[in-house]
Amino acid sequence: MKDKFVADGMLGSLARKLRIFGYDTIYETDLNNDKILDIAQTDDRIILTSNRKFHQNATKQMVNCILLIEENDYERLCNVLDGKRDEELRLSPKDTRCSICNGEMNQVTKNEISNLVPEEVLKYQEEYYRCTSCGKIYWIGGHWQRIYALSEKIIKKIQQT
Repeated sequence: MKDKFVADGMLGSLARKLRIFGYDTIYETDLNNDKILDIAQTDDRIILTSNRKFHQNATKQMVNCILLIEENDYERLCNVLDGKRDEELRLSPKDTRCSICNGEMNQVTKNEISNLVPEEVLKYQEEYYRCTSCGKIYWIGGHWQRIYALSEKIIKKIQQT
């Protein structure tokens, strides 16, 4: 089973990427530190923070917490995903979560979403996914290619260490 995370308000971009990697990641900009601690304890989640004081406080309370002092998402992802098995690092559209709301994804047919995506997308894409929570539609386009390249770069770096 994959780890579950709760990210503080400074790590929205990282939270979205972790969701794409298939990690259940709670992120809301208005969560205060006490609420984050409560969520982590109640739901057995790992806290992700760049706040040293908050990290110390969480650690004192015996809550699993990762301090992220890296300057970019690539380095942060390498830190968070270090030690994971290869299959947890490999990107798969079937395992991803909604980058917007953290909902689970279901594969859908082109006919089911033909009135919900641009006509140009329908011409060139065959594989579609819909978030079970917010209904957002995803397909394997240019963004997916960039995030896949990022995942391969992360795998190489982690395997070297």
